Amino acid sequence: MIIEYTPAGGNVERYDARKILSSEAAAVGRALGMKWPEVKEALREDDPEAMRAIAWVMHKRQDPQLRFPDFDPSVDEIASKWDDREITDFVTEAFKVEAPDEERQLFLRILVRNAADPARAEALVKEHAAEAAALASGAAPKEPAPESLTSQSSESSTSDSLLTSSTSDLPTSTS
Repeated sequence: MIIEYTPAGGNVERYDARKILSSEAAAVGRALGMKWPEVKEALREDDPEAMRAIAWVMHKRQDPQLRFPDFDPSVDEIASKWDDREITDFVTEAFKVEAPDEERQLFLRILVRNAADPARAEALVKEHAAEAAALASGAAPKEPAPESLTSQSSESSTSDSLLTSSTSDLPTSTS
């Protein structure tokens, strides 16, 4: 999960929640009154307090004196985006799951829109679509590019539940 913080009149700051140190995760938990697994779940639900806490603790690396109560961006200044590993998992699952084509296409459009790197997400979608078309026509699938190979995360079950949701339940980002 990537948290984007765009202060009014400032540049976008991107924070990768996977890069949180254990001491920072503990600080986030204390600030929110949650355990780390609860924070991760809150991030998946686009909870603004969880996104704020991640941005705060990462921002503290440049400003160690910054206190949580003093870091209070507006909801328009903070958003979550899916990182490359999440996108890879979601795209892979989207082409494995039996679903109406319209539903799959809607999910993939939302996925690209909510990706931290939309161009990369679009390329993965096109690559998987080409492989699916080749399989449907009986052609041998091409080997995936080395940069598109990632290890499966223990959180890939999230992608399973997203893909089997109805289209009205598809995730959206706050941006």
